[in-house]
Amino acid sequence: MTPTVSILVPVYNVSNFIERCAHSLFQQTFDDIEYVFVNDCTPDDSIKKLQKVIEQYPNRKKRIKIVHHEKNRGLAAARNTAIDNSSGKYIQHIDSDDWIEPGMIEQMYNKAEAEQADIVVCDFIIEKKNKKEYCSDFVPQKQEDYFLAAVSRKAYASLINKFVARRLYENPECRPVEGLNVSEDRQVSTRLYFYARKIAKIDTCFYHYDKSNINSITASKTSMHYENTILFHKLLEDFLKDKGLWNEYRQYVDWSKATLKIRLFLATKDYSLRKKYVYLYRDVELKYLKKQRKGAKLMIIFTHFKLHFLAHLAIKYIHWKNNI
Repeated sequence: MTPTVSILVPVYNVSNFIERCAHSLFQQTFDDIEYVFVNDCTPDDSIKKLQKVIEQYPNRKKRIKIVHHEKNRGLAAARNTAIDNSSGKYIQHIDSDDWIEPGMIEQMYNKAEAEQADIVVCDFIIEKKNKKEYCSDFVPQKQEDYFLAAVSRKAYASLINKFVARRLYENPECRPVEGLNVSEDRQVSTRLYFYARKIAKIDTCFYHYDKSNINSITASKTSMHYENTILFHKLLEDFLKDKGLWNEYRQYVDWSKATLKIRLFLATKDYSLRKKYVYLYRDVELKYLKKQRKGAKLMIIFTHFKLHFLAHLAIKYIHWKNNI
């Protein structure tokens, strides 16, 4: 019998988190759930811990799959493998270092059915070391505004707070691009918002996004983060041109480029890495300078004119001021 909902979970280096995640998934109030875990060649004992948790839920066991990659292929590939091995009417992505509230799937499903929605969005909580940050996602009222919300970054890019009809993922354009492991969620969500006929919203924080995992792909910045950012914008530009929308949306892409460069530079500890990518989006970084905060403005001005040490000091100042 085809399951109603498929919960898809990539697993890599989450030994300290997987048990909490799995318990929250198996304790859902909604019964008709298929679970697909993808072992992306994790080097730790995450799978063993997962299997121990599974044994505690005999009623769920028959609906649980663990699919193994022969080598580490990255987050995007793991998400694709999970989709390919699932069959639910609806798909919910969950990251294995996070956890969800017990009624999340039931309420998201009920909302999707009641409003005949392709996507249901909920709010989420960012769990930091000493505080919680409540994040309210944005969903426009009109269908014609969905895509603009995604491209302009008014809507959160995350897939983890989006309950999605399977039919959207059957469109190849809505699949993650293997190798794009940073911004892969925004790459997918922009396409989902482009093709969605109806997006509904529940103003409740069902999802807990844990930012304490030092092994997370977002925790430390490397060349991969910069190269993936370049690839993401190239794919978005190609998509917009293919749809005849480039001129209409170019300003939002340029804004995204300028903003992401600032975020990358602020999060990059390696001085030489920032120097390597000093020319990244140089053509647009000054264009949106007025919209940036004072510290970020100084950093970009110093970077733009290759005053690397002063840019480094500006970053140090921003970190000190924000207690980073």
